[in-house]
Amino acid sequence: MRRGQDGFRRALVREYGLICAVTGAAPAEVLEAAHLRPFAETEQHRVEEGLILRSDVHRLFDSGLLAIDAELVVHVAPSLAGHAVYSALARVPLRIPPDAPMDRAVVADHHAATVATW
Repeated sequence: MRRGQDGFRRALVREYGLICAVTGAAPAEVLEAAHLRPFAETEQHRVEEGLILRSDVHRLFDSGLLAIDAELVVHVAPSLAGHAVYSALARVPLRIPPDAPMDRAVVADHHAATVATW
């Protein structure tokens, strides 16, 4: 585990609760702190660049199969079309407050880089 990851998760839970930003309420045991920019690049844990995601959704996000646009709407890679559970997430708005402290420029950068690989 990265140094500071537990604190990052706690800060995100304080901000958003035990709610996956994509799928909604979930047990604490399956919720993880996700970075919008890879930690290896920034070495920072910023709430403005983080989300709480269910572990499977987090893996899809980190694998470039799920992206979020600047309007905070989910996009799913075409390669997931045969997986109803995940393709149903396409066009779902994030389950975070409209005034969430989200760095929309970082969200937009992540979205552009991710969908360019599809």
